[in-house]
Amino acid sequence: MPGEPSSYGSGPPTSNKTNGLAIAAFITGLLGCLGVLGLILGVISLRQIGRNGGKGRGLAMAGIILSCLWVVGGIGGYLLLGDDSSGTGKIAKPKISSTKPKSVDAKKMKVGDCINDNSGASTSTSTDGPVEVESVKVVPCTGPHDGEVLAAFKLGGLFPSENEMSQKASAGCKRLMAPRLRRDPAAASLATSYYYPTAESWTRGDRDVTCVAVHATEGKKLTRPIRR
Repeated sequence: MPGEPSSYGSGPPTSNKTNGLAIAAFITGLLGCLGVLGLILGVISLRQIGRNGGKGRGLAMAGIILSCLWVVGGIGGYLLLGDDSSGTGKIAKPKISSTKPKSVDAKKMKVGDCINDNSGASTSTSTDGPVEVESVKVVPCTGPHDGEVLAAFKLGGLFPSENEMSQKASAGCKRLMAPRLRRDPAAASLATSYYYPTAESWTRGDRDVTCVAVHATEGKKLTRPIRR
């Protein structure tokens, strides 16, 4: 009616500012280090823009897409790394170290190796003279074996005579091995043996003496590691 004030319906106030969450979604999507956070921020910002108006829809969409690309790329990279290098598509299985006996150069024995010596040199405690050994077989210490390498050292000076070489090797090995042998419960049944350079290997620079624990009874094998 005339004279009465007119009334108009009004909606919620709109904004022309760029939505802050849209900006955050875009930046997070670019970085890619925050996983799906850019996706979540983008979805929330689109809802706010749809409800309250404002700018930033494109930024929000870009943040969502970038975050999705980072997630898909991460999953693909994980699957590729877990794939077999042979290209068969099967997941690679961990390699199990072999415990099969392997022959090694006698000069390459190292402390902790358990060995079988077919020449019989490592088990001999007699004074019949040295036996030249080119190779030994490294075997598991938990099974029968001729000896266990407990120590090693180098000789110095000029090439000694056969008798001097044997004496130096014997004295050095007994000194180095004694603490380990004394700690073993079967110490009384253990003896020391050793490998030392031949005249020929000495000329090639070999100065190594390898000290081996063996059973005191000649020909009898050890069946377990020496106690540390």
